[in-house]
Parts: sequence; structure tokens; C-alpha cells
Amino acid sequence: MTPFLKRNLLIPVSVLLFLGLIIGLIKLVPELGSRVEHLEFIVISIMVSLSVVIMLFWICLGVFAGLSSFLVAMIFLYGPLTALNPYYYSVLILAFFISSFLGHFYGRKINKANQGYTIRMEKLREDVNLIQEHCSRRKAEVKAMGEKINALLKLKGVADSLSLALSEDDIVKTVSRKTYDIFGTEVRVGIYMTDRKSKELDLSFAVKGERRSPMIMKKGGVFDRWAVKNMKSLLVKDASKDFRFAVGEEERKDDFVSLMIKPLILENNFLGIIRVDSPEAETFGQYELRLLDFIGDLTAVALDNAHLYQRTMELAIRDSLTGLFVYRYFMERLEEEVKRALRNDDTFALLMLDIDSFKDFNDEHGHVWGDAVLKNISRILEKRASAGDMVARYGGEEFVLLSLKSDREKASAMAEEIRKEIANSPIVMRRKKYRVTVSVGVAVFPGDARLREDIVAEADRRLYRAKAEGKNKVCSK
Repeated sequence: MTPFLKRNLLIPVSVLLFLGLIIGLIKLVPELGSRVEHLEFIVISIMVSLSVVIMLFWICLGVFAGLSSFLVAMIFLYGPLTALNPYYYSVLILAFFISSFLGHFYGRKINKANQGYTIRMEKLREDVNLIQEHCSRRKAEVKAMGEKINALLKLKGVADSLSLALSEDDIVKTVSRKTYDIFGTEVRVGIYMTDRKSKELDLSFAVKGERRSPMIMKKGGVFDRWAVKNMKSLLVKDASKDFRFAVGEEERKDDFVSLMIKPLILENNFLGIIRVDSPEAETFGQYELRLLDFIGDLTAVALDNAHLYQRTMELAIRDSLTGLFVYRYFMERLEEEVKRALRNDDTFALLMLDIDSFKDFNDEHGHVWGDAVLKNISRILEKRASAGDMVARYGGEEFVLLSLKSDREKASAMAEEIRKEIANSPIVMRRKKYRVTVSVGVAVFPGDARLREDIVAEADRRLYRAKAEGKNKVCSK
């Protein structure tokens, strides 16, 4: 369709009119000649109409169709019109020439306008396509931006959760679950921490989708070792096509194809790695790796804060010289053990030790050697304590040992062994050996007391009775 004519409809109409008018002049006009008084009006009307139709041929179909219709009309109408009146044929020729000229003139105008219209339509379609493509890109960008904003909000959730986690175990579990939420249900997230003794990776915690199998490489694989060795992030879009790595048989059995790994590094200290893998290729790209880098950096800082917090707590509850628990923390634990023993109808023993004549030793040899004595006794007590027992520095030269599941006989035997080992473990100073001894008081729960303060007082009372009876002695009754 052009802006001027509906050609698909106008062309067949013009053809039908052309044929109808010619047939009318050839067949109908001679028959009407004897019946109609003013036949010339009908003839002139038909010729004018035929001229208009010829002009339409020029306009719609061009020069060839215009000339063809002109010649056909002249040939077929010559006989009938000259038979009626030679004047009619002259008028027809003049009318046809005028209509042909007008048709040719306006046809060129219309064709030129059509060409301009076609060019404008093509430009308009091109602009529409560009706008549609631009809109599609903008929609994709808006969608991607929404996903990024959602991911950043989730990262904020990770940071908020990590700010509340104060232990390494809580941090590892929180990060694993939050990372799984960010990257989708088809991934598998594992955090490997570095063993402080062996310096090897050890799978600490993992989260997986229902259709994923558990992680079979508890010590990590070739990809994890690469991240450890190079101390930088790794992105593998298809493990089967990545020729940088020689994948082992164990890894071939695992259900991952693509993966990314982020080392947990803080001030050149390697803490572990976060590994995210997928059973599909091309799951992860640079954007996902950047997200994992952010998570890894947050995790490394959180782990360092947890270690600092743990160290602070240890400093708060442990004696800086001996490394034993301090009095305040010991009393809290003792209260808990009293309640637990009452609930479970259990028993425990409290050993209280005091170094004999320690003030005289300090005055004679100095506090440096006095500190050496305190450290030596602390070492012996910790060695003698069983799992679950607690050793604390009660005062200046006093120590306590809380022995769980101990009755009077067992506690007395332990106290005697400790007394003998201390007496037989001299301190060597300037190539001389100096021996120190301890007096020990033993109290048993619940036989001797059923309250925290009472059992401490009973152990202290027996300690001073041991000192009064000559020192270097155990008193348990």
C-alpha cells in the first residue's frame, strides 16, 4: 500500500472498467443509436470515463500499460466511433492524449513519492528495529542490574550474619549456606580449612542441592591444590576441556563440570578455600567469580576476627604466666560442675595446692626463678589432669585441680602422685638444683560439701592442715 493509492484493489477495478467501457462502446452504443435521441452525451461520457481509466493505467502500471491501453482503445473504438460520427474519434484521440499526458505526469510524481515513501518507511523500520534492539538491551541490562542488586543485598546479608558469628565453626556454616543461597540450588558449596599442624586442606563444611552427590574429596583435588599453591582465585568453565589440569580418577567420578575457587587469605596467611561447583558447563563467569571474591574477603576478615576474639577470651580466662585458667573462670566452671553433679547424682574432687615456703624462695633467688617454679608446677598439673578436668591458678602460689568422676581414694592417689613428682622435679639454676614441695588439700563432692563455696573452703582447710602438719603432705580427711 502506498500513501496515495491502494494499488492491489485499483488495478483490477481499472481493468474491469476498461473492458466494460470498450464493450459498451462497441456493443451497446450501436444498439442504443435508434432508441436514444441524444446519444452523443452517452458516448462522450463513456469516452471521458475511458480516458480516466487509461490515465489510471499510466499512473498505476507505468508507461507500457498506459501506451498499451491507449493503443487497444484506439484500435477497438475506431470502427464503432467513425460509424456513428467521425467527430467522436477525433475527440477520443484528443481526450486520450490529454489523459495519457496527465497519467504519465502524475504517475512520475506518484512513483517519485512512492520511492520517497519507501525510503522513509525503510528508515522508519530501521529506526524501529534499532529502538526495539535498544529496548531489548535495556531490558536485559535492567534484569542484570536487578540480579546484581539482589546479589549485593545477599552479600550484605552475608556481612550482617558474619558480624554476629564469633567462632570459626559458625562462620564456616554461615558462609556455606549464604553462598549456596546466592548461586542457586544446583550448585555445591564446600569450605576447606587449612590444618594448622599438617598444613593440608580439610573439608570443614559443605552444602549441596538435593540432586547433587556429597563431596568425595575431603582433602581437596587438583583444582583446590592449584588455588592453594598459587594463592589466587580459579575459574574453570568446563573441567573436561581445561588442559591446564590433569584430572584424577577420583575427580572424574565426582559430579561437577564447572567450578570456581576463592582462597581465604589475610595478610599473607592462608586460611583455606571456598569452592563452588556445578554439574553444568559454563555455569560461572567473571561476574560470579567477583561475587565469590567478595564473599571470600568477608570470610577471611570474619575468621581473623573470630581468632582475635578467641585469643582475647583466652587472655581473659587464662593466666598470662602459667597459661592456666584464672580464679574467676575457675569459680564459674566449679558452679556449673556443682549443678551438673547434683542433677546427675555424680561426684568430683577438688585438689588445692600451695607451694611450701615460696616467699622465702622468691626472696632468696628472685622472682625470675620463682616464675620458673610456677611454670614447672603448672606443667605437671596439666600433664596429670585427665580429659574434662580443669587446672587453674587460684592465687599467687596456690593452684586448684578439678578432677571429674573422682572419688576420695582416686583423688588422694592423684594428689600424692602430683606431690611426689613436684618434689622430684628440681629447678636447675646456675648448675645447681633447687627443690620445692607442695602441700595439698583434697575435698570430695558431695561427701564433704554440696555448695561451691563450701567445697572450696573444705579443700582450703585441709590444705592448711597439711601445712600445719609439716608441709609436703596430702590431707584428704
